[in-house]
Amino acid sequence: MMLLDDLPTPAFIVDKHAFQQNCKAARAAAAKNGIPRLRPHVKTHKTIEGCIIQAGIHSAGEEESLADVIGFVASTLPELAMVVKLGCQYKRKPFTDVIFGIPICKSKLLEIQSMSHELTSATHGEGCIHVIVDNPQQATFLEEFAQQNTSDENTQRWSVFLKLDTGYHRAGITCEKAGVNLATQIINSTHLVLKGLYTHCGHSYNIQDSGVMKETTNQDHSMILGFLNTLRSHLKSSNSKFDVSSLSISVGSTPSMFSHDNALKIPNIELHPGNYVFYDRQQLWTGACSSEKSIGGFVLSRIIGHYDDEHRNAIMVDAGATALTKESTPQGSMCSVLGRPDLECYRMSQEITMIRCKSEDGVKPFPFQEFPLGSTLLLIPNHSCLAAACFEEYHVVDGGTNSVSTESEVVERWCPVKGW
Repeated sequence: MMLLDDLPTPAFIVDKHAFQQNCKAARAAAAKNGIPRLRPHVKTHKTIEGCIIQAGIHSAGEEESLADVIGFVASTLPELAMVVKLGCQYKRKPFTDVIFGIPICKSKLLEIQSMSHELTSATHGEGCIHVIVDNPQQATFLEEFAQQNTSDENTQRWSVFLKLDTGYHRAGITCEKAGVNLATQIINSTHLVLKGLYTHCGHSYNIQDSGVMKETTNQDHSMILGFLNTLRSHLKSSNSKFDVSSLSISVGSTPSMFSHDNALKIPNIELHPGNYVFYDRQQLWTGACSSEKSIGGFVLSRIIGHYDDEHRNAIMVDAGATALTKESTPQGSMCSVLGRPDLECYRMSQEITMIRCKSEDGVKPFPFQEFPLGSTLLLIPNHSCLAAACFEEYHVVDGGTNSVSTESEVVERWCPVKGW
């Protein structure tokens, strides 16, 4: 038997029970809010085991209404290959329906085409990889690639989700004339199929007030509905027979996950959260994560320094920026210590973090006796997606409803896919 305290540090720790409960809670919330479909993102955990839990395929006898998991989103080619591998194995949704979730570029087309052929062959044509488009040039080079790979026996067609900007102002084409024109270009193409619309409520990461969060999700849905109506009118004026109501509408983010509903009756709506499996300090701040008991990902670190002097009055641990990253959060600090709100991680370098007591004057004595040299503690990352990506493997504990501690037993090891 190996305990967390026995592991070399730093190490990434997964609380399997919290992971499972977070997945179930996301499905339950979506169903309660009138969104019957969930399309989880895999970018946070990047593991086969995590995908299977997100899919809920081994959950039996569910006592409450849960949204159906109908597909996945992946952000890197290794993540996409991981889901395709599961699709070839299980030969059914959600593993056979996956969106490559960043705007498409030419350099990735050959590899995605190869994966698509593998998936469709294994599933007798039922599997599908969708690509994201938010620029007319992307639609053009997708058409050109398809034309070059079309034969008399086979006409290649790319399944496309059009990404719209509904307020985050990162990726996505505007919901105005430019977006309508691009949607029309895709619809009129011989080699492209407009499968759906995709938005990301990323600006919700900076929102803590539930009322403002609700306004943000309502705006997202209103802009989508407005776009659908404008597109429908535009297509009608050009005598197009394309059915706008057939489009899948993929929305959401982890912090906005519990605020999305379907009061506007948007057809074929689905929710695509990702960070919810682990949560982190950012989500504790937004309120998406209600308590530390729901945190599913930690960094285990070891105390390597005691500094009992007037300048520091602090301890040092062996997990720094290469294990946690320097991602910021509204609360400030580099990370936090599980179960110790009285401490702050105030300084970080490449391989170490300094921890002291919170105090207004900075002179509160540190309880060194509670943190012996060589002992371990668990850190909550500011951003779990980035912290997890620092590690080659995850050490998994499963204590049920018991709180995770450094005395928890390691029961599994998960290996995330790496690279881009």
